[in-house]
Amino acid sequence: MPATPTSAELHPGQGDDAAIRRGVPVTRDHLASLNDDQRRAATAPAPQLLLAGAGTGKTETLARRVADLILNGGEQPDRLLCITFTAKAAGEMRLRLASVLAPDQMPRWVGTFHAAMARLLMEDGAGLPCLARGFSILSPGDARSLLMQVAGVTDIKDGSQLQEAVSLLRNALATTEGKRPRSAALLGCDPEILERATALVPAYRAALADREVVDFDDLIVLPVLGMRADPALADRWSGRWSEILVDEYQDTNLAQHALVRLLAGDRRRVFAVGDDLQAIYGWRGADVAHIRNFASDYRMPGDPLRLEINYRSSPTILRAANAVGANDREAMRKTLRPADPARPAGVSIAIREVATAEQEGRGAVGWVQALRKAQADLAWRDCAILVRAGFVSEPIVKALQEAGIPVRLVSERQPDAPKEVLAVIAWLRLAMSRSIGEGETQEQWQAVADDAFRRCCAFPARGIGGSLFRRLRDHATDRGIALAASVGSVEASDAERDRLLAVLAIARRIGDAIAGKRLGVPASLRLAAEYSGIQDRLRDDGQGRLTQAWTACLQAAAGAGSVRSYCDSAGLDDVPGETEVPDAVQVMTLHRAKGLEFDHVLLAGLEEGVWPNWQAEKRDAVPEERRLFYVGITRARHSLRLSWVRQRRSWDAKPSRFLDEIPRSLLESAAPAFASSKRADHGAPARMAAPPTQAETDRLVAAFMARRTAASAGPQ
Repeated sequence: MPATPTSAELHPGQGDDAAIRRGVPVTRDHLASLNDDQRRAATAPAPQLLLAGAGTGKTETLARRVADLILNGGEQPDRLLCITFTAKAAGEMRLRLASVLAPDQMPRWVGTFHAAMARLLMEDGAGLPCLARGFSILSPGDARSLLMQVAGVTDIKDGSQLQEAVSLLRNALATTEGKRPRSAALLGCDPEILERATALVPAYRAALADREVVDFDDLIVLPVLGMRADPALADRWSGRWSEILVDEYQDTNLAQHALVRLLAGDRRRVFAVGDDLQAIYGWRGADVAHIRNFASDYRMPGDPLRLEINYRSSPTILRAANAVGANDREAMRKTLRPADPARPAGVSIAIREVATAEQEGRGAVGWVQALRKAQADLAWRDCAILVRAGFVSEPIVKALQEAGIPVRLVSERQPDAPKEVLAVIAWLRLAMSRSIGEGETQEQWQAVADDAFRRCCAFPARGIGGSLFRRLRDHATDRGIALAASVGSVEASDAERDRLLAVLAIARRIGDAIAGKRLGVPASLRLAAEYSGIQDRLRDDGQGRLTQAWTACLQAAAGAGSVRSYCDSAGLDDVPGETEVPDAVQVMTLHRAKGLEFDHVLLAGLEEGVWPNWQAEKRDAVPEERRLFYVGITRARHSLRLSWVRQRRSWDAKPSRFLDEIPRSLLESAAPAFASSKRADHGAPARMAAPPTQAETDRLVAAFMARRTAASAGPQ
């Protein structure tokens, strides 16, 4: 029997990850640190579904499976496609792979859905309609601006609602299949907004094509439509990979689900990891049915494998999570249990009822102060306050600030990376796309950096206009070569060619300097900024925005491995806005907290109408609201506190029905009880008084006897 893996082995980046970041192997045996269930999953034949509960080491298991396919299975690294949902998860996966694989064994196709498909389209997407050579990818903000221009609207809120509706329609493939699926996300849309969005899609698509750009939705939808229309293309693309590994499969929308099935082809070698009890993104198009139907979709023999040994939470917290999860009648069976059977149960779960939102804020202050008093070395960042809706956090943040407690309100959406930072990454990618074959004198440029070349021509501005670039693009397309490789032979005036050659000269200088000095990724980025003339533009803009974004980019690059592996995904995944979490109490929504964990967690705003959301019953989304509660519970390592308010803003509130799903035996003795019967108003449970403890009974009896004795004695 192998030794139980330590927290540092299962969660590099939270323990001692210095060795991993240096690329030093954790162990000689790449499977030695896994438990039996993890090892079984890492070596099982595909197609296979792995149901991985919260805190069970799924990322480590997935990384070790990739390593095993290469080291023991003889698979070529470039024939493995490993898809994640966030750039952070992709970076973590690459770090873990670097701990057990040599540099020449590292798979290059590790990234988000969008990054992987962007790279595929750049390498082999020339035959797709509406896809120009050297296309640019619009940021969400730029895509919204274009959509608003097409729609003729100026209000940002209106534009954002239209953008969300257009995205839902396109990812549901509704505008191409001639029908509108009755998905939870589309049912939750305002009908008027949805009608406007449906009418707007053709004009918006035409505007994207006219500008030779794509948005993030195109990166998924275009490959799906292309493979459906062209079986030869589907065969070619599905033949590129021997196995496709997908993390967080419960979060796939219809387009992503269709994409994986098309890329898998007839071999169906898909290894999917996920947890249907953590499916909380139905409002943006994800469908929990994709993971629950995986076995039939891929004709998987046998039952799904399961990871149920939890390395994160106390037994009390796990029992609460299991009890809540058991109320989802359609959930796939799974029971979390502690890795150490001898681990103490941990502190009871506290439920606090307060009169107003302001009192909830003061209660949060007292909670944090009590934790710090009990544990002097407790970092502020190890305390998290998680809410279902953003407005719940406002009085809490205010109370923390007034008490002098450092607080970090984590925004739901990350701002777009500044164009200056994206340009530096583009210059580095262009430089690293150049190679000189052994024994050859002619340099070669890779088409995968066509978008980077286009950005380098545009920033800093060098007088390379649209007419010249169109000629360059058409010439490259006709000859089937990269844009950079077309500079020497395209029809252009001497002045025009000199401007193009100047771009390549800078890229050569960057690449040669990196190779000669053997620079790491952060140093390479700094060099690219200096040689391209962007360095001065990265200085403080008066608000600190550029400085912060540039610093965050360099910090993220420090853990990215080699320069070449960084360039494989950089600029295609999101550029992090912040990598080092400041030492402050973390306040965020549950959707933002998914994938994170904290020593101590307060779930606030547990009232009917807030949690579950008042629209949940109309959209048949109460099960997803319960899963959100489950996710909140499983973010906590050591202690969990729940609070609800009797009067939220202007309405009288009732406690959330989900509070009644936590066993009484897990609660503090002073916690209230809730009736299991449902009321007509959205099923809110009736409020009941908690039965008195023995101490409270003795106190009440003693007080009654004292009053009786005093009354019988009469006035003195």
